[in-house]
Amino acid sequence: MRPTARPARFPSLLAVAALALSAARTPAAHAGPAEAKYLEEEDDAKAEPLLAALLARWKTPKDAADLVKMLRARKPKGDLKKDRGTFDWPCPDGKTRQFTYLLPSKHAPGKPAPVMVWLHGAVRQGPPGGGAGEAEMFRPAVDDLGAIVVGPSTYDGVEWGAPGPRALLHHALRVVKTSFAVDENRVFVCGDSDGGRGTYRTVEAEATAFAAAVPVIGSPGGVTRFVNLRNLPWLVINGAKDTIFDLAHVREGVDGMKAAGFDLDWRLVDDAGHDPRLFLRFAADVRAFLAKHPRDPYPKKVEWTVDPSDPGAARFPANTFRWIRIDEAGPSERNASFDDAGVVRGGLPRVEAARDGQRVVVRTNGVKRVTVLVSDQMLDLARDVEVVVNDVVLFRGKVVADPRVVLEEGRRFLDRALVFSARVSLDVDAPAVEAAAPDAPPAGK
Repeated sequence: MRPTARPARFPSLLAVAALALSAARTPAAHAGPAEAKYLEEEDDAKAEPLLAALLARWKTPKDAADLVKMLRARKPKGDLKKDRGTFDWPCPDGKTRQFTYLLPSKHAPGKPAPVMVWLHGAVRQGPPGGGAGEAEMFRPAVDDLGAIVVGPSTYDGVEWGAPGPRALLHHALRVVKTSFAVDENRVFVCGDSDGGRGTYRTVEAEATAFAAAVPVIGSPGGVTRFVNLRNLPWLVINGAKDTIFDLAHVREGVDGMKAAGFDLDWRLVDDAGHDPRLFLRFAADVRAFLAKHPRDPYPKKVEWTVDPSDPGAARFPANTFRWIRIDEAGPSERNASFDDAGVVRGGLPRVEAARDGQRVVVRTNGVKRVTVLVSDQMLDLARDVEVVVNDVVLFRGKVVADPRVVLEEGRRFLDRALVFSARVSLDVDAPAVEAAAPDAPPAGK
């Protein structure tokens, strides 16, 4: 890949950026019911006493079931009254960054709306970054979908995969989710140039919230966890005359993703160079692609890998995909082997899990402890559940709904469509609870 120096942005983008709203402070924390206050609290230390108070009231499996209903019926606060806003937020790397939200032109306040997270290009620009201007520029492409556009900003060469911008993205989504009616199964991540590359890097570290991805004039160069990208469908757009990103490297990555079985549509535009406006040029295709790919919150099969070199790899959301979590990476006596192809290769701690009826089959490599998150929309909690890890039955029995789990995971995910009642956490090398039935298929087959 060639160096990441960027040409000046387009005059039209600069003109739009000049119209961006002056930054305000992020809305104050919700002062409503105790449950909502806990769910919306982003600071772990502040959340802990709130949780303790709640668990003094919510104690039984019946309470847990009531909490699940409450979380699924959660309503937005509605405290943001304007159709757009730009806010400052102090990121954990010490830099203050902005994010912008734009409501669709025909926003219906009570109707859950899709969300498009847009990651801007030219991250080497100075503060405040390009989030506000590019959100405004590219909103027309998805306005017919009724999508809320969220445009976080980064600057001074801090890439989207870095901890600060990643934290900003989480914060911006939490603000939008708690302020407006959002369709959590139609949250999409898109971006151009550095933001296109950032789209790949974002999904490899945290794909749970997203339904699909559209990187424009970007490159998957630098991705180490390609297996994580396979969880989403992709529409990839590049210009054949691009002189910023080495097209040979882009082609190698995209072809490798296809060879690994990715759901990926690559549009290589013969007459285009490094032009972010390809997103607008192919707006109809983008809209059709996004409309076709809502998220399945509880897919039958999930897979995930972590990169120990990532500072956040051991924490949520980098250790979790939908209903599977790598609690602890490290050497284990029992390891599965995976038939990899294309860009998907071994070497990193990895888990693959599939559910069929009341049986969950988990395969791991380089993992010491794993958790299956359980929802009543996945499994019947009134019946026994069996969990097999690397051909060994490690759990068989009833999974009991737990208020602590409902609340803790509810705060982590803040997702009405992804609510969990219980956790089954297992040491990969633990002894079998009981031999698998003779007619049971081998784990992972």
